[in-house]
Amino acid sequence: MKMRISACVIVKNEAENIGRWLESMQAIADEMIVVDTGSTDETVAMARAAGAKVYSFAWGNDFAAAKNYALEQATGNWILFLDADEYFTPASQAKVRPLLMRLEPHLKIEGVLCRLINIDTDDNNRIMTTLVQLRMFRNRRNLRYSGKIHEVLTLTKGRPLELANEIEIYHTGYSTHIVQAKLRRNLKIMEERIAANHGRTELLDDRYFMDIWYGLGDHAKAIAYAKRLLAHEELALDLRGRAYETWASCCIDDKHPAEETEACLAAAIRDCPQLAEFPLMRGLWHFDRREYLQAEQDLQAGLALTKDYPKDTVAGVMNNAARLLPSVYWRLGLLAQWQGDAARAQECYWQGLQQNRYHGGLLVTFWHFLQQQGIEAADCIAVLNVIYDKQADAAFLAQQLARQNGGLVYIYYAKQAGSSERPVLDCLAAGRPDGAAQLASKQLAFLYRLGLAAGDSKPSLMTALLPVGCEDIERAAQQMLKDMRDKDL
Repeated sequence: MKMRISACVIVKNEAENIGRWLESMQAIADEMIVVDTGSTDETVAMARAAGAKVYSFAWGNDFAAAKNYALEQATGNWILFLDADEYFTPASQAKVRPLLMRLEPHLKIEGVLCRLINIDTDDNNRIMTTLVQLRMFRNRRNLRYSGKIHEVLTLTKGRPLELANEIEIYHTGYSTHIVQAKLRRNLKIMEERIAANHGRTELLDDRYFMDIWYGLGDHAKAIAYAKRLLAHEELALDLRGRAYETWASCCIDDKHPAEETEACLAAAIRDCPQLAEFPLMRGLWHFDRREYLQAEQDLQAGLALTKDYPKDTVAGVMNNAARLLPSVYWRLGLLAQWQGDAARAQECYWQGLQQNRYHGGLLVTFWHFLQQQGIEAADCIAVLNVIYDKQADAAFLAQQLARQNGGLVYIYYAKQAGSSERPVLDCLAAGRPDGAAQLASKQLAFLYRLGLAAGDSKPSLMTALLPVGCEDIERAAQQMLKDMRDKDL
């Protein structure tokens, strides 16, 4: 009998995301189950057009109830339950079915832990955090969700889960433009649930309140919940690391006294010695304080830990150090450059851009480094084209280089992007201030003529606003206006 896969999702006004979810699942699943909880946009139409089975479910502020309704409609042997703002990476899509086919005979294995990567689509898909999440499991009646919010799948006690480091899922739901509204919604639902339970809370409530208050900018409350979370005995590594990371981030962001920040980071390194993000965070903090010797020691120690991460463990999958690596290599490159080691500096900048090529500060530093090394424009373009797609990334490169005297390299990418429509900036970027001045003078004269033609009250105002030394522009415009009037006569 053929193994079948059912992809399930609950939605409400997800037109922005559902297309990507459907495309991801069409490559894997035998059926797509979409449960709509009250959409008023094009979500339902898009799902039906893609061949999904669409069902309606009355929303009652209960995520578990809606998800369990979706499970009741599924007919496959395995369930893929990703949110509408989640999707498998292209490389992972081809790996899902072979993995589930391999696990199919091993009936004791009920589900698969995947690597969930939170990215910010408003910041060139910057990696925010990495988690381990259960997103694939067998279609069994006893496997159902519980919890009105932050719902979890109830598993059979003692049954193992497969850890699949190679399966990566991108989650865009915490991108900058939507995170505030989502956090306020979650806060309201959590407070209502706790009130209904007469104030009783659970372990994970501290974690969720910590995340909510950090996201909403109330760092004092976030730290309080982080400390409450750390007070629990036998706290799992991922929760312990998350609590310390939030606490340390608040201290650094709000510039708490150095002694407090140092104590927090030292405790994190002591209690989570296998997690690389804490020596890396401390190294970046020391660098910003211009404590360069300590910074380099911590950054190198953190990098060594990332290279030792075992790939088949939760610590290896939940590698939150990845989001820090572009900044880490940037700082190490600067340190190497200041020490006169150009080869090591170049390697660090290169490694950092491999981690995140859209890191603007790192790109600009690398660009200045290439200039200082006397690299010709054609060679600079060749180097950048190894890292970037010269067409898809051209607009980003042109935007960054326009402010950096990018010269011929800027003009090259501006033309690739089809945006080389600013001749004054192009001349400046190419090192031609004389040409830029002439073009600017012509543009200003044209604008002044428009003002003269608009009426008698405009010229005097525009004349007063003209920069010193532009008398010739005024005279030329007045003469042109006179010629126009004589012609009309």
